[in-house]
Amino acid sequence: MAVVLVAAGAGVAAGYLAGSGSGDTVTTTETQTVTESSASGVPEPVEETRRALLAAAEAGDYEALRRLLPASGFEYTFGGPVEGGPIAYWQRLDTARPVPEILADILRMPYVLSRGYYVWPWAYTGASASDLSDHERTILAPLGDPAALFVPGTGYLGWRTGIAPDGTWTFFVAGD
Repeated sequence: MAVVLVAAGAGVAAGYLAGSGSGDTVTTTETQTVTESSASGVPEPVEETRRALLAAAEAGDYEALRRLLPASGFEYTFGGPVEGGPIAYWQRLDTARPVPEILADILRMPYVLSRGYYVWPWAYTGASASDLSDHERTILAPLGDPAALFVPGTGYLGWRTGIAPDGTWTFFVAGD
């Protein structure tokens, strides 16, 4: 699905030329194109990053994940930076499954738009374990028991990842 905002380019140019030198105020309109992926409903840069992350995660390829990290500003722990950065941190975590496998599971789930970022899974915002439908529990099952993923009064604290509208991978964290 593509959403295109188009200016009446010829009209703007004609209006400018007609108004040149006459002191008339000329209004110009900027052309902006926003393209969304028809498959997922997210902007194409977000979908491109999601696909690249999913491919790297499914392959368990930490080096491919490293290449997708932004130069700065990436959130991967609620503590301070870890020596070796996100990849070293994820490799050292004592999880029941490899961290890339968890990332792949998350990226296959529905997303939510939160504070301008596309965030997986959708459960990141608003829900509590008791609010989940049977279908939602089934979707979240690869991440563990929903009772463990949601903290009463706080919400979802399981693994989550976010991508900015420009396609920048911004965070992949768990806990709070």
